Amino acid sequence: MEKKSTSRQASLPVYFCGKEECQPGHYFGPAVRPHYLIHVILEGKGIFQKSGVTYSLKKGDAFLIPPMESTYYQADKENPWSYAWVGFDGSACPEILSQTVFSDSFIYQNPGSNISALLACMERLLASFRESHGRQLEPMGNLLMLLSFMQNPSPEKSRDFSDEYFKAAREYIEHNYSYDIRISDVARHVGIDRTYLYKIFMEHGKTSPKQYLLWHRLRMAVQMLCSTDYTITEIALSCGFKDAPSFCNYFKKHIGFTPRAFRKEFQDQGKPIPVNNKLLLFSKRSCPINHISGIFLILVNGTALLFSLS
Repeated sequence: MEKKSTSRQASLPVYFCGKEECQPGHYFGPAVRPHYLIHVILEGKGIFQKSGVTYSLKKGDAFLIPPMESTYYQADKENPWSYAWVGFDGSACPEILSQTVFSDSFIYQNPGSNISALLACMERLLASFRESHGRQLEPMGNLLMLLSFMQNPSPEKSRDFSDEYFKAAREYIEHNYSYDIRISDVARHVGIDRTYLYKIFMEHGKTSPKQYLLWHRLRMAVQMLCSTDYTITEIALSCGFKDAPSFCNYFKKHIGFTPRAFRKEFQDQGKPIPVNNKLLLFSKRSCPINHISGIFLILVNGTALLFSLS
């Protein structure tokens, strides 16, 4: 029976492993490494920069540093990450990595369903490397197990995470609209870049992230005008506008009334309000706040208001 040679170059040797709890703002690079490195985030968060793109990463995520390619990463200044890493190489790497998310990306973003299992696998890899005494089989096996968490999904099971990103971005806007937030803040929170965030909003919401933020501020302002006695300035600042004049100008442009005139008209419950040649209709049906293609339904004291910003 012929024996097959097991060339070390055709294997997947693990060169070293380790982990670190980083100080706030701790960074590495820009610099290069001579082999592949995978960092797995154990706690906290930080950023990874590669090829001019900045990625925001959190617990359960990972990033790949290819050999001899400049990279930079930094721990968050308020919630710095701790991470574990594994360095490896070998001629088997391109084929193995082609079956993972690293075939066309430098990052792995955990869907949230397997964080504990992935981190436990990373801990097994660390332990097996410490106890290997130069033997490679167990560390290599655990490295393959780690990479199995990061496999490309099969076509029939592939998931489109854009809907989840869109939902997360909307929730961030709807909880932070009263602050001086920027679209870059939304993208950073979700963990994607601004260009992809814009694409997702156009696909799922038929509007840009900036316009959605302004629309949400506007519909919150309408609700406050109709249901509270707050002054125009209080409402403007509470809804994220920098001052009352800019709020009044934006409100007049899209609603056709000044905020004060709108409030006065609303006090007459039996009278529909024309909004830019459309009617603001009143009904007694209970209806949640919602936004569909520029049409807004606002519940104010049990009265549903319908109007369009298109």
